Amino acid sequence: MLRTPNPLFWAILRPLLRLILRLKLHFIPRLARANGPFVLLCNHASWYDPLLAAVCVNRPLRFVGADQPPRAGLLLSLARSLRQPDALSWQDALREAAASGQCVGVFPEGRRCPDGVTGPIPAELAARIQASGLGLVVLRLEGAYLTAPRWADRIPRPGRLRARVMRTLAPGVLQAMETDELQTLIEQDLQENAFETVRRRPAPYRGEGTAERLEKLLCVCPKCGAFGTLESRDNELSCRGCGFTTVYTLSGGFRGGNVPFADPLQWARWQEGRIRLACEAAGDGPIFEDGGYEIYDLRHGGERIGTGGLHLYRDRLELPTGIAIPTEDILSLRLVGGSGLAIETRRGSRFELKTIKAICAEKYLTALAILKENARLAPDKAPEEAPEPAEYTEEEET
Repeated sequence: MLRTPNPLFWAILRPLLRLILRLKLHFIPRLARANGPFVLLCNHASWYDPLLAAVCVNRPLRFVGADQPPRAGLLLSLARSLRQPDALSWQDALREAAASGQCVGVFPEGRRCPDGVTGPIPAELAARIQASGLGLVVLRLEGAYLTAPRWADRIPRPGRLRARVMRTLAPGVLQAMETDELQTLIEQDLQENAFETVRRRPAPYRGEGTAERLEKLLCVCPKCGAFGTLESRDNELSCRGCGFTTVYTLSGGFRGGNVPFADPLQWARWQEGRIRLACEAAGDGPIFEDGGYEIYDLRHGGERIGTGGLHLYRDRLELPTGIAIPTEDILSLRLVGGSGLAIETRRGSRFELKTIKAICAEKYLTALAILKENARLAPDKAPEEAPEPAEYTEEEET
């Protein structure tokens, strides 16, 4: 069921929140006025995004398609309260908003971007919006990623943060547009590269320990090429293997260490190539492995079922407690928080992995995508039989 905040309460609270956000985050809002029920689309870069977007419209709404912020501090608690509490998909949320005459906010990416660039937008988004009969508001947040990077624990980092109302369209105008044209406009409007934006308009994003936990995003040393040897402290990122050290600057770049990358995004793009090589060279051994994970079974109320290591092979993902899932059976793998992972299989299993260690979990998503791509491009052949442990048998899944 789609729920929205109390309109009177929100009308009173909105001006106060704008002031608080300006003081705490240096946020510059822009107000979009839309008549009738609408869907608000917004790029997703930080935990603060629901709050930032909500103060930019004249109607109360809740958001779907995003992680729940932690209950830490006033702003994050308010942002959490604007998340749709039910497990609604954005498609279901559009249908319910249209049926009830309410407004709804959607982060089409489905998750906070890990590297500062807007992620893929669902190909059917424009068609679903046109079919809903709702109006449309498209909002782009600029500076949100550097204010609260996904990999960082110490947030916020006030710098320059603003909202841009890219488009406000009534239902009649939407119906008259070609679906492909609308889809293209939405994708262009939501596209944000945090590092290009800060290069165009330089601004410092101040905070403490600005490089700490950067190894949640970056896992390959650019000097020696080793995986898993990077570690952070204060504003420095270094390799415990070869001694490489660089400073993460307040504008999101690097200084010193002869780093061949201008920012973490360029480093992460180069890292993808190294992960691809690791997938090809792994043979029968693990591509990646990390310890210190706790595993929870989401089918049974989030019951904790064990601890241990996570191992990715070319043909399977081994979870703590020895559960082995063939890669072709993994329906979805997504980040939870900074280093956690949520896994859903084709047989209906759902697991969540949690850890307090600074682990680059993003490398598992990248490697799995590469493995699935390689499998699609490989010549057809009969699948090899792989034994499965008792925890993941067909009998248990049915």
